[in-house]
Amino acid sequence: MNDEELEKEIDEALKTIGLELLEFSVAHHKGGSRVKAVIYGKEGTGTDECAKAYRLILPRVQMRLGVQDPYIEVYSPGIDRSIRTDREWRVFTGRRILFLIADMPDWRKGRIVHFENGIVQIDTDGAVLDIPIASIVKAKLDSSYEGENAHGI
Repeated sequence: MNDEELEKEIDEALKTIGLELLEFSVAHHKGGSRVKAVIYGKEGTGTDECAKAYRLILPRVQMRLGVQDPYIEVYSPGIDRSIRTDREWRVFTGRRILFLIADMPDWRKGRIVHFENGIVQIDTDGAVLDIPIASIVKAKLDSSYEGENAHGI
C-alpha cells in the first residue's frame, strides 16, 4: 500500500467519527516512519478529538507500513490556520476568515458560504462575493471569533 492509499483509508475512517483529515504526510527514514496528520471537527478539535484520531490512525499505520512503533503526530489546525487547499476551503465552509485579494492592499473579513470548482463564495457582511481562489493571495481562519460564534450561525 502506498502513502496515498493509506491517507485515503485514514480519511475515510476519520469521517466515521465526524473528523476531517486536512493534511497528511508520511516520512520514511532508517529508524522507521514518521506520520503527521492535521484533523478538524466542526464541533471543535481539541485533545479528545486528537486522541480519537490517533487511536484510529495507529493500527492502520502499523499494519500498512509494517512498523510496530511508528512516530505519529496528530494536530488540530489551530485557530488562525492558513487556508491552502481545495479540501480546506470545503471543510471550513461556514467559518469566518480573513483574506487578501490580489491588487487590494487590505485584509478583508468574511464567512465562507460555499466552495466549488475553484470559486469561493464569501459573505462580507451581507454581500456575497464569488472569488476565484487563484486571486486570493492569502486566507486564514479569523481567530477573533473563536469561542463566540465562529461559524457565523
